[in-house]
Amino acid sequence: MAHIRASHVLLSLAVERGIRTMRFALSIRQRLLFSHLFAVVVVAGTFGAVVYWVAAEQVARAGSLYALRLSAALAFLVCVLAALVLSRLLANRIVARITDLAFRCRVLAAGQPLPSLPTGKADELDDLAREFDAMAARLRDAARDRENAHTAVREANARLEQVVRGRTSELERATAQLKAELEQRTRVQALLAEAALTDALTGLVNRRAMMEMLEQAAGRHRPGAAGLSVIVADIDHFKKVNDRFGHDTGDRVLRAVAGRLRELAGDGFQRHVARWGGEEFLVLLQATPLADAVREAERIRRAVATLDVDGRGLRVTLSVGVANLESGESLDDCLRRGDQALYKAKDAGRNAVVVADGATFSKSA
Repeated sequence: MAHIRASHVLLSLAVERGIRTMRFALSIRQRLLFSHLFAVVVVAGTFGAVVYWVAAEQVARAGSLYALRLSAALAFLVCVLAALVLSRLLANRIVARITDLAFRCRVLAAGQPLPSLPTGKADELDDLAREFDAMAARLRDAARDRENAHTAVREANARLEQVVRGRTSELERATAQLKAELEQRTRVQALLAEAALTDALTGLVNRRAMMEMLEQAAGRHRPGAAGLSVIVADIDHFKKVNDRFGHDTGDRVLRAVAGRLRELAGDGFQRHVARWGGEEFLVLLQATPLADAVREAERIRRAVATLDVDGRGLRVTLSVGVANLESGESLDDCLRRGDQALYKAKDAGRNAVVVADGATFSKSA
């Protein structure tokens, strides 16, 4: 029985020493190691108690078997309770650290400052918490830098948009100005082109423009089609008008005759009137037979003869030559025959119409 009591005492001292050692362990790794060792001790002690129980039953028949079994059962219960208590303490300590780490996560997610960590010796969970705080600080710094960068980008975009709007306005103004200048230049070029093709005094087309129209009309003329006719008219005794009344009156005479020819020509596409040179005018009649051209020339001659130039009885007459573009004839030959007919009219006493029909010249009745 004394031997049994001594064994119980030694087992109790071992369990107590194991619990005291695990309580002062600082490292989780050490605690886990001691917990495993304690589990081994518990299992070994339990197994030893069972073996001891069986052996004691065989060798100590004379003693109190009930007391022996009760001691073994108590020893086993002490070992189990010690293991449960130590496991609970270790679990509570680890759970408390994990709960604190979860709390710090919620605080970080809420954007609040993290509470300070306790000082002193630290285990792995404390190191993890400190690394977590350092990571949170780095994340906050990165978020602040990112927000500053975003703010700088927004400000740069705003400045860029303002610059772009300013440059766009300048470009629109420059474009409008350039458009106005181009339109002005186009109008000026049109006026210059018109001036290059228009006689400044009478407003009729000049000889250059009429030559272009004559060439185009001759190019479109087809053999067998209605003829292309020209009327060449010259103001009679125009030099005497200038000498007697002055060049201003001579200019008024030219403008008056040009105006009457323009009125007689009308807006028809088939006829054109030009100042051919000096006091000479030319009328182009397209798709007009020679006989119709002669009647038009007579109408022109009579209309000008009745014209009161300055409202004080100043009158002038025309000498007119008429020619028709014949088949196979060049435009220059046709114009030359028209000039010859004009001079024939001058020789016939002026204020007359002479027709060039081929090589034959005859005065209109």
